[in-house]
Amino acid sequence: AENQEEIGARDKHIKKRQRGQEYESYMQLPCDVLHLNVGGNLTAVLRRTLTSVEGSMLASRFSGRWDESIEKDRNENFFIDQPIELFQPMINYLRAKACETALAPPVTSPEFKSEEKRRDFIRMVEYFGMTSGIYPTVMEMCRGEPESAQICGHPNLSVMSREWATFTLETRGHKRPIMSFSVVLGEVERAQIGWVRTGHFVKKLRPGDHKGVGEEKFSFGLDCCQGGLLYEGSFTKLDGLATEKGTVIRCENKGERWLVNGQLVASSIALEETFQLPPDLQHYSLIPAFSGKGDWEVCEVELDPITSDHKATISHAHL
Repeated sequence: AENQEEIGARDKHIKKRQRGQEYESYMQLPCDVLHLNVGGNLTAVLRRTLTSVEGSMLASRFSGRWDESIEKDRNENFFIDQPIELFQPMINYLRAKACETALAPPVTSPEFKSEEKRRDFIRMVEYFGMTSGIYPTVMEMCRGEPESAQICGHPNLSVMSREWATFTLETRGHKRPIMSFSVVLGEVERAQIGWVRTGHFVKKLRPGDHKGVGEEKFSFGLDCCQGGLLYEGSFTKLDGLATEKGTVIRCENKGERWLVNGQLVASSIALEETFQLPPDLQHYSLIPAFSGKGDWEVCEVELDPITSDHKATISHAHL
């Protein structure tokens, strides 16, 4: 049988090994401070700052799982092949968002005096999948009872409303207008999806009964219940249009094209004789709007492309 000294020595050895294993495990945890070499310039950033935009390339790359495989310089700093004058404003914006409060001025997206730098910055942001974080969009109720709805933000931008209500999708902290968007229908009644003119549409929250998108003045949209398009109450029937739970509705270029499950169902050109949209539609300040009772999810938001060959897309969910 073991004596007390042997038992004590064994326990001491076991505890020492456990402490060693715990230390090794601790050392293997992702370091909270990341040292970066950005285009030849050294900087440091917290991991949680760099990975704060869920679903982005940066969030995945610097999650801690791939630290050994990420490119590094000779001093073991993580190397990012981007100009510091573009990458640093993005990091500073994320830092500001991390300490944003309701009483402080709102954080605004980075701006550049040079148009070329602004385009390069947007291209970099899109490359890293950071558009939803740097150029955010939010959904707000503008008609209905606030307590009857639950709104979720990025990365799963969605609405669950127990009563029929109207919501708008808007940008926050920047001036890049929304050009296109997609919606996946859930269990929703009397869904109306379209656009409203911000300069004229009264956005003050109105409880109680109200008209929906396409019925109110200064609004137009797709009426899923009636199967057609509405513009300020004027209805145009679309033959064969039917929607159900899981249907994906996409509206492109501020209402010029409408697609249901990938199939084109309406365009302003094809409907020119029967569906009269306001002339020079692109000149109006339009924002997406949704009316309905139930749940739906915004899957993709496309911002003003800025350049003719580039489109910034915010993916809120996978189709």
